[in-house]
Amino acid sequence: MPFGARAFLTLLSAALVIAAFPPLHWHWLALMAWLPFILSLRGASPKASAVLGLLHGMLVFSGTLIWLTEIFGPMALLLQFILAMFTVFFAMIFNTLDRPTLSPWWYGLMTAVLWTGIEYFRSEWFTLRFPWITPGTALPPNALTQVIGVYGVSLVVILASTWLSSNKRKTQGAGIAVLILLGAAFIPRGTGEQEKGVAVRVSAVQGETLSFDQYMELSASIPTPTQAIVWPEYALSFDLRENPEKLGRIRHLMAEKEAEVFVVGSLTRHPDKSWSNTSIIVGRDTILGSHDKNRPVHFFDDGEAGVEAPAWPTPIGRISTPICFDNDYSAVPREAVKNGAELLLIPSMDAQHWTARQHLQHAELFRHRAAENGRWLVVAASSGMTQVIDPSGKRVDSLPLFDPGVLDTQITSQSILTPYTRFGWIIGPICTIAAALLMVAAVVMQRRDMKKPAVH
Repeated sequence: MPFGARAFLTLLSAALVIAAFPPLHWHWLALMAWLPFILSLRGASPKASAVLGLLHGMLVFSGTLIWLTEIFGPMALLLQFILAMFTVFFAMIFNTLDRPTLSPWWYGLMTAVLWTGIEYFRSEWFTLRFPWITPGTALPPNALTQVIGVYGVSLVVILASTWLSSNKRKTQGAGIAVLILLGAAFIPRGTGEQEKGVAVRVSAVQGETLSFDQYMELSASIPTPTQAIVWPEYALSFDLRENPEKLGRIRHLMAEKEAEVFVVGSLTRHPDKSWSNTSIIVGRDTILGSHDKNRPVHFFDDGEAGVEAPAWPTPIGRISTPICFDNDYSAVPREAVKNGAELLLIPSMDAQHWTARQHLQHAELFRHRAAENGRWLVVAASSGMTQVIDPSGKRVDSLPLFDPGVLDTQITSQSILTPYTRFGWIIGPICTIAAALLMVAAVVMQRRDMKKPAVH
C-alpha cells in the first residue's frame, strides 16, 4: 500500500476518533474509529509505522484535548506529543508481531492486549497518568462496563478492529460479530438488577470562585427537607474543622434543611506545613469523616496525595467522597466501593476558562466510574458539570454549565459489588504485564530477522 494511502487511512481514523468524543460525541463512531488506523499499519515498514503512529497520536490528542492550550499555552503541544508517543510505541511493535506462523486469531488478541496494556500504563501507572481519550471512554457506559470496565471495552474494540483488518474471511466475520455484540451492549436500557436500596435526598451546589457567604446564600434555595448537601471542590480555602464559626453556620444550615450530612471541598494543614486537598463530611454534631485527594492534578499546586479511599458510616449510609480527578482513574472509586461505600458524593472543580469541551469530556468519566462499580454518583462541580448518575452510568439529571445553581435529586444506596469491582479490574494490569512481554519478544524477533541472510 502506498504511504499516501496509509496516511489517508490514519487521517480518517483520527477524524472518527475526535468526532466520537465531546463536544460532537458521536460515540457510535468509536466502534469503527480505530479500524482505518489498524489497516494503515498492516505491512508498513518500521519507519512508516512510527510516522503513522505519531501522526495519529498528535491528531487525536491535539484534536480532542485542544483545551489544554487554555491551561498550559504552547506547553500543551509537548504534553500532547508525550501522549502521542504511546501510539508510536504501539505502531512500531504492531507489525513485528505479525508472523506467517501466527494465526490471525492470535494476532488479533495479541494486538488488542498490546494496545490495552499500553493504554492502561499511560492512564494509571505512568508518571503523567492521563486516562482520557481511549476507546473504552469514547463509548458510553454499557452492559460490559460493569464486568470488564473501560479498559476491557478498549480491548474488545481493538480486537474487533484487528480481526476486521485481516484478509481472512472467517477472521473478518469474527470481527463483525464482536462489533455487533459490543454495539448491542450499548443499546439504552434500564438499570437492570439494581438493588432496592435506601432512598436518599441529595442537593448539590454549583458555583465557581464564590465566597463562603455566597455559597451560603446559594444554598438557601435548597429545597427542604434534604438529607445531604454537597459543595464543590475548593469551595473553602481553609480547614473547616479549624473554623468553629463557619462550621457552626453550616450546621445551622443543615438544621434548617433537615440535612444529616454535609460534604464540602476544604483542605488539611499538616505539621510540616504541607497540605492536602480534602473533602470533609460534616454531621449534625460531629465530623463524620474526610478524604484526602489521591490524585492531585499534574503541574498544579493541588496538595499532597492521599493514599486511602475510605468509606464512612453516616446516617444516610456508608459514603465516600473521592475528589474530582480521583474519579478520572479506575482505582480510587473502586477502592472506595470495596471499602464499603454505598453512595459516592463527589466535590469537583473545572475552571470555567478551561472551556465547555473540557467540562463535557471530564463529565463522561464519572459515568464510567458509576457503571463500573454499580453506584449512584452525585457530582457537585464548581462550574459544571454538576450531575447525578445512576448505577448503570446513565446521567439522570444535570445543571447547565457555568451557571450557579442547585441540583436536587433522589438516589438510593447500593451494596452489591459488580463483577468489575470484584475481579474485572485486573484486565488492565494483566494486559500491561503481557504488553511488556510482547515488547521484549518483538525486540528479540526483530534482532533475529536482522541476522538472517538476505535472500536474492
